[in-house]
Amino acid sequence: MTLPLLDLGDDSRMRGCEHGESLRDDIGHNIDVYLTRFKKLGFTTESILAEATKWVPKLKTFDPEFFDELQGVVDGSGHSISEITMLNVRYELIISMFKQSQKSQKHGAVDGCTSFALLPEKTKSGDTLLGQTWDWIPGVRTMISRVMRNQKTNFICHGEIGTIGGMQGVNDSGIGVVINAMMCAEDGENLYQKPFRIRVREILNSRHMHGAILAVCGSKRTVSMNFIIGHADGEALDLEAAPNQEGYVYPSEGVLTHSNHFCGLNVDSEVVRVWPNTMYRHVRLERLFKQSQQLDEAAVRSALGDHFGYPHSICAHVDSEEQETMQLETCNAIIISLKQRKLSVTDGQPCSNDFQEVSFIT
Repeated sequence: MTLPLLDLGDDSRMRGCEHGESLRDDIGHNIDVYLTRFKKLGFTTESILAEATKWVPKLKTFDPEFFDELQGVVDGSGHSISEITMLNVRYELIISMFKQSQKSQKHGAVDGCTSFALLPEKTKSGDTLLGQTWDWIPGVRTMISRVMRNQKTNFICHGEIGTIGGMQGVNDSGIGVVINAMMCAEDGENLYQKPFRIRVREILNSRHMHGAILAVCGSKRTVSMNFIIGHADGEALDLEAAPNQEGYVYPSEGVLTHSNHFCGLNVDSEVVRVWPNTMYRHVRLERLFKQSQQLDEAAVRSALGDHFGYPHSICAHVDSEEQETMQLETCNAIIISLKQRKLSVTDGQPCSNDFQEVSFIT
């Protein structure tokens, strides 16, 4: 199967309307998936949507274009502003609500991903590659957007249907980004800060690495998040962003990998107590990459389908013995060619699904 591909234009409200109209049923599906998950975690629909509503004026202030597109999704889909906002801030919302209610995050999984960057000296094509597995709730639906604008960068991104900004992407200046969820004791201290989806959009708005890094480090965060940012000219770095501080991890021998715990910042990585497999997934991926002198994309795809530690592997599968709210699987695998400005993504685990390729050349 292939993911929906939206070709969107310069007008932000129209982008949102097209998104909302064409994927209305999928948006409703994702809303139901999350409200059901939140209910199983002990939160009522009313409390979740009330908290989402508090984010609305903040999003308007942070990025009017982002909010205008979000409002377009509301208009096009017929869903409420609270429901669409909930989808767009669900990561910040649920972790901060856990903190405020003093519930333990152990009752629910967070996005568990394994990400990487490969520099030109490590790839047969001389390309800079970014990528990851995106491990999350079974059944969440995603899409690809190819956005062409008049005055700003054009970009291709992959994200959850109903959300703005994307999670992984590349722009026409050769800047790309992938992400990993993280947790630490500081999470929830700074309420209503710029959510990670706006930061991803700001990275894709950037024409140079300086601006892309500033998108992450220019303000405090509500919750922790990891960003690998790369440039087609052959550079990449990892930014570990806790709410009040940042850490940096750089490639070694042309390879950079990361999972869900802090490696460059001395903070309490709470996610280790939720998903201990984070301690071996990034090391395993690094070892697989370093087994070859140079890698082609087929070798990268194979590594993303690795099953060491199954089902808690790089290519993750549902563990039927776990509590339902802890279950996740690899929903998508993503590989980004920065030189070619191309995003490749699977609909499902990479061990059994083909990659769909999208570039600016249609």
